[in-house]
Amino acid sequence: MVINVELFSLNLKMSKRIAQAVKESGGRVFFVGGYVRDKILGRQSKDIDIEIHGITLQTISEILSELGEVLEMGASFGILGLRHYSLDIVLPRSIESGEIDPFIGTKEAARRRDFTINAIMMDVLTGEILDFFGGLDDIDDRLLRHVDDYTFLADTLRVFRAARFSASFDFEIDEATRLLCSSADISNLAVERVFGEVENVLTKSKQPSRFFDELERMRQLSFWFPEIRNVNRNILDKAADFRQKSSFKTGFMLASLCHGLPESDTARFISRLTNDKRINEYVASVSRLASKEITMKVLDESVCPDDLALLSEVITGRSSSEILALYHSRMSQPYVTGADLLREGVTPGPLIGKALRHVHELRLSGASKDVQLREAMNFIRRVSARYQAQGTRLTYA
Repeated sequence: MVINVELFSLNLKMSKRIAQAVKESGGRVFFVGGYVRDKILGRQSKDIDIEIHGITLQTISEILSELGEVLEMGASFGILGLRHYSLDIVLPRSIESGEIDPFIGTKEAARRRDFTINAIMMDVLTGEILDFFGGLDDIDDRLLRHVDDYTFLADTLRVFRAARFSASFDFEIDEATRLLCSSADISNLAVERVFGEVENVLTKSKQPSRFFDELERMRQLSFWFPEIRNVNRNILDKAADFRQKSSFKTGFMLASLCHGLPESDTARFISRLTNDKRINEYVASVSRLASKEITMKVLDESVCPDDLALLSEVITGRSSSEILALYHSRMSQPYVTGADLLREGVTPGPLIGKALRHVHELRLSGASKDVQLREAMNFIRRVSARYQAQGTRLTYA
């Protein structure tokens, strides 16, 4: 995770400025959510969320307006921001009505959180910890436990968040929480939100296979991910050690997840999660070729030869660095182009493309440009003569 240290420091300073101004108006400001959890876990947090209590919405708006340009990032959900800061300013909401209510009280505000480890609050000015639901004990016990039955299922994406946090933090999911997740209907979730959770765990977790294993234990794997029920998901964890070297972490990890699947299953699985053309093409190519012996031709078939060689190493344990270096060396050498054939007097038409495809293997073998050009011209003469003898007109293909 890349942290913008300067921006993080600015966000922290602004949090304290807001907290001081709110205190002077009779309210309190708390760090909430992942920032508090990560601080207790000793992890570097990327974002800061603060929650304002005890003063009216009008007073909150006036305070923020004096400190900068207010951004209503999700005002109806009680989320504000300030321009030039990546700071989420959260306002408490009523559990029953969902309306903004800065006077609801800290315990009821915390009750809306998904897990106890995310429901811990910290006073921005004093550092006082408020832990109404045993989050500190659960961190010590490395246990992921939901806060409230009713509020938890208000958003069934939390099923995926439970599996992701378990994989990311190496926490065991509480049995009551797992049972509650099993009862959730996840079929109506927006695909973008589901893919967001999948991408997050694949690109950041040290043990991404645990995400899918936990969903299977909850009996929640089949609706979104039926194709991967029987694949060897341990490949994922090996791939996680290599993903920083890849050019496209999301695609690389998805390709490793699809390793061993029939091409039709891979296509169906990926298209269910995203219509991103780059992802679909990358995964189809890399996952299909990774099990083959890495040759010059196989590398040339891939949309990303470097990542293909990397995934092959994950799967086989054998490095393909030498043949990959040779491939790049040969592909960097001068080669025949359509312009070269036009200069030789070849008439523009389909034969140019056919000739270039024909001599491409010579390029892969390391043949010089002169050799490639001679063979291209010979190819054109042979094909032209054959077509003339048959009285057939060349067609574009």
